Amino acid sequence: MEVDTHTEEVLDKSSGKIYLPPCQIACPLGEDIQRTNVMIARLLRSSEQLPAEAIRIGDYIYERNPFFPICGHICGLCEKECNYGKETGAIRRRLLKKFLSEYYVPYLQKEKAPLPLPSGERVAVVGGGPASLMCAYVLSKKGYPVTVFERGSRLGGVLNLIPRYRLPESVLDITLTALVRVAHIDVSFGVNVGDSARALEHFERDGYRAVFIGIGAQSERPLTFGNEPVAGSALARVMYGFQILSGVNMGGTYLGLFRGRKLIVIGGGNVAFDVARTARRLGGEVRIICLECEDKSSRDGVPAGVEEVEGAREEGIQIAFSRGVCEIVGESGRFRGVKCPRCIAVWDESGRFNPKFDLNDVKYFEGDLLFLAIGQSAERAFLQQEGLLDERGRLDVDPLTLMSNRRSGVFLGGGMRQAGFAADAMKDGIIAAESIDRYLKGGDLRAAEKREYVRADMPHLREYKPQPEPRWKAVEERLNFEEIEIGFSVEEAVREAERCLRCGPCRSCKACVALDLQPEIPEIEINESLCGRCGICLSVCSVSAIRLDTRDEKPVAVIDEWKCKRCGTCVAACPAGAIVLKDGVEEALLTT
Repeated sequence: MEVDTHTEEVLDKSSGKIYLPPCQIACPLGEDIQRTNVMIARLLRSSEQLPAEAIRIGDYIYERNPFFPICGHICGLCEKECNYGKETGAIRRRLLKKFLSEYYVPYLQKEKAPLPLPSGERVAVVGGGPASLMCAYVLSKKGYPVTVFERGSRLGGVLNLIPRYRLPESVLDITLTALVRVAHIDVSFGVNVGDSARALEHFERDGYRAVFIGIGAQSERPLTFGNEPVAGSALARVMYGFQILSGVNMGGTYLGLFRGRKLIVIGGGNVAFDVARTARRLGGEVRIICLECEDKSSRDGVPAGVEEVEGAREEGIQIAFSRGVCEIVGESGRFRGVKCPRCIAVWDESGRFNPKFDLNDVKYFEGDLLFLAIGQSAERAFLQQEGLLDERGRLDVDPLTLMSNRRSGVFLGGGMRQAGFAADAMKDGIIAAESIDRYLKGGDLRAAEKREYVRADMPHLREYKPQPEPRWKAVEERLNFEEIEIGFSVEEAVREAERCLRCGPCRSCKACVALDLQPEIPEIEINESLCGRCGICLSVCSVSAIRLDTRDEKPVAVIDEWKCKRCGTCVAACPAGAIVLKDGVEEALLTT
């Protein structure tokens, strides 16, 4: 099965907006989710060709997203906007990619062919996280030799903080090692660019024509209350969440420190829950305290994923929702507990983070160790040293091109620019690579206009299929660092891919062409002279692609090119035979 990579964007010429399924709009990397869901649905469940078919679909996804085996374990951003979520639950796209990765990772390790050797002008990339590696990959595809300068001993950046029970080390290592090999990326480990004054000038002298900086957010944010630092943050046994996550993944042992002790974790995001669940696996009695409420539908709802919260509860972790911290209490210089007023609102009416508290409702939680996991920020020293910050100490970068407003040829992105998920950082890497390409070619950096997308509506069905429940190992079997999630079998993956409603237009999918089911997307036409204006076609169309328009003061059926699925239901239903589906097969036969 050779995968046709050509798809078309369906543009509304009157508005300049592009019509896509909501999952693809939500994906920071713009994966062709509808198309590859259809391709997975067509897998032969018992065929000897199954591994080869899965690998070919994986190759198609890899072209746009070389991190997809990792994303299959950690990223479900597209699912948040899935139309099916309004009914019985979103399509489990993350698990579909994880299913493909089971076939793709072994192939990626040994057989994936490299890109052509780059031969253009050299580009330096500072940092080895998702943004930097994606930037390097896209630049290599465009023909530029890239060197990544990483101050640590391994690539991955923030990916190295994800617990192994969520992201197995083998998947991370194989994916990143293969990326470096496939894209011919040179990597220099143990290089702290910030140690050298005027580092950017050194890059220029060494022949690098452009630089991308993606050093991530490596400094933990301090705990505050009412815009003031919380007293007690400097006590012994008050630590930051990334310390335990990094330490455990690098082989550190904490059993003696945690076993049988009360641990408190402050924060409501996925990182806080990762810290809590890691501490629980190391024998601690754990409580999470978060500003946000339990109701995910609320504006003030906890930001951690539903499965993270449910998994933590199953593992015996206590959660105190809607609580802030106004004081860290110590005794003899060591942490002893926290005072926590009730949080009545996290965001103000303008949408700004501005927590409000009821100081008449304060609880005291006692503990032996405290972990702060409320977010991270970029290290400022290097950025300040290189003149990349504005007068207020903020990163001064063009949000469209990601080029520094202070230094030409220097581009910045990823977690250091804005908080987000790993896929958001990867998107920055793509944007920066495209800007660097235009910069080195002397083009207009702002040529890539921001596109506006229209969310495709879901088809109307009589019955919607239920979402499969997540499956994990039993609690008594999973309080370790082995992967806990049970993925899809072939049959389950095909069944879940078949559940996809394929909301987007045919021309933005073209899976049928890629699968050789037909040579091209068929055209559909209405013969106005035959149209009886009965409206039957409107009543049978499940995607609302037909409307009655007025022509010469008479109603006539009109088909919306954006929405039509070429299913042929209206063709079969039309009593006048006024609707014709012209497919490529029929026309090919007529011309031979």
